[in-house]
Amino acid sequence: MTQYFFHVRNGDEISRDLEGQDLPDLDAAKSEAVNANREMLGEQLLHGGSLHSRRIEIADREGEVLATISAEDVLMKNGHLRSFDDDVTKSAPVATPISQKPSRS
Repeated sequence: MTQYFFHVRNGDEISRDLEGQDLPDLDAAKSEAVNANREMLGEQLLHGGSLHSRRIEIADREGEVLATISAEDVLMKNGHLRSFDDDVTKSAPVATPISQKPSRS
């Protein structure tokens, strides 16, 4: 296992991850950063704010940035909005149109 640190950069400001996380490889760290960025983007959409300036920098123990995950990396793929196989909204209740609800007798 390798220790990876997930620093959140918003423009010129950076919030450093001081604890890190042990993961098997950089691909696992990228997946973790995508999930964290998805959560942050959801909060930004809910509360307002720019989606473009925030990104997660994945660093090793020595502080070298190994990869960066931006909002565009999370939202777009090949120029189109991206979908995720683990979309949690698929399990959310679906509203039934009023015209299809059983009538009360």
